[in-house]
Amino acid sequence: MNKILGSCLLLLSIPALAISKASVNQSWFYPGDEVVLTLSANGNNVIFPNIQQIDGHPVLYTSSSQKIQIVNNQRSRQSSKSFVIKPTSTITIPSYFILVDDDKQATQPLTVALTQPTLAQMGDDYLLSIKASPQEFYLGDEAILEIIFKEKKSITSNQQASIILPEIKGLTFIKTNKSTQSSDESYNIHTINYRVIANNFGQFKLPSVVVSIGQQRNSIFSNFAPVNQAGKLKKIHSNSLTLTVKPLPDDLTIIGDLNINSSIDSATVKQGQAVNLVVNIQGSANFEDIPPFELAIDNATIYSNEAEFTYNQWQQKFAIVGAQDFTIPSLKLDYFDKRSNTKKTLTTEPIDISVIGAKPIANKKINNQPITAKSNGNLMMNNLKYNYLLAGVVIGMLFGWLLSIYKNHSPARNQNLIRQIKLARNDKALFDLLLPLNLTELSIILQQLEANIYKNAQYKIRKKDIINVIKSQDKTN
Repeated sequence: MNKILGSCLLLLSIPALAISKASVNQSWFYPGDEVVLTLSANGNNVIFPNIQQIDGHPVLYTSSSQKIQIVNNQRSRQSSKSFVIKPTSTITIPSYFILVDDDKQATQPLTVALTQPTLAQMGDDYLLSIKASPQEFYLGDEAILEIIFKEKKSITSNQQASIILPEIKGLTFIKTNKSTQSSDESYNIHTINYRVIANNFGQFKLPSVVVSIGQQRNSIFSNFAPVNQAGKLKKIHSNSLTLTVKPLPDDLTIIGDLNINSSIDSATVKQGQAVNLVVNIQGSANFEDIPPFELAIDNATIYSNEAEFTYNQWQQKFAIVGAQDFTIPSLKLDYFDKRSNTKKTLTTEPIDISVIGAKPIANKKINNQPITAKSNGNLMMNNLKYNYLLAGVVIGMLFGWLLSIYKNHSPARNQNLIRQIKLARNDKALFDLLLPLNLTELSIILQQLEANIYKNAQYKIRKKDIINVIKSQDKTN
């Protein structure tokens, strides 16, 4: 009799530990909710199926866990694996096979139903609503989404609420610092604002904003809502909204309220020195979409930085080295003005730069009057030929004389340059000295100097390396 009773007790304990099962975190769900399927089994060696999708809905992520149980002095290992999906319709979870200590076990199928939320009514413990201003706006602009959550004053328990925004392709929600607390006769009112930015035009439906409410110690509107606690939470749904995003007219990409200015550090520089130009655009706009300006100036070398912007300013910097006097041209930007709802153009004034020591550029005057043929035309042509020949001889002799002077004095000139390099007190002075040399061997050093000056880089520049390059060029020549 005792043996039979002992066998019965053993049979009662072991099967209870060997059952494989499937469970979900909730038997129904609202649109946008995550459903968690958990498979569990007891055994020393448990192999779960590889599940990529459930009833046509992809698995977003998985998690695994294990724990040891001791029942009636019997030790067992319980293993679990969870699969998270975000279904859009009622789902049927099929039976899955789990291999437990070489024993194939099947779980039971499950059904989880999609339920449409009902809006809270006046007098309920919680109310939630949303509104957008404006509901129709241009691409590149933005709207403000205002979330109004009302909590009845009679609620005394310390409950915590977590806002869940919908995920909508093409829209980005950015929380602002504007948050207000107020009250009326029955409710405490919490208002939070989000910026809504679109990356495409069209109509976008915001199905609902959700506030999850549960017993927590923290203050209201902090995130908690772990997946495994979803069943313990009360969810409040807001009304839905439709936002319309319109394309900008005339193929424009910038919208805002803007002004522009440009400034230089000096209108007069020595030959070989750089003029620093800064272009500023200020106001409110989609600054990230403003393309960089491209300068083109004859007889000048131009270096430009990448544009930088904040929430209210866009800036681009240039370093310009001219061989002769030059003019920084007017810069312009077309944009759509929010105030007038019209296309406008920002322009800067052209800026004249004087280069000291530069050779003046000969101005060629073109006579617009037609050339009249005369009877002594052949004589004039012959005279012109002799004049051109004589001018060519004179220019050739002059060029040879200048070249001999250059060769004789280039060492002295290089010695003077080396002395200036040694005396250069900072990277900017060194950059101004090296830039006019136009030596490919110094290109990397010039790039490092430019990065130090305009991008706050920390390259270590060895003057000895620069001097060696100049001396080697002198020997080559």
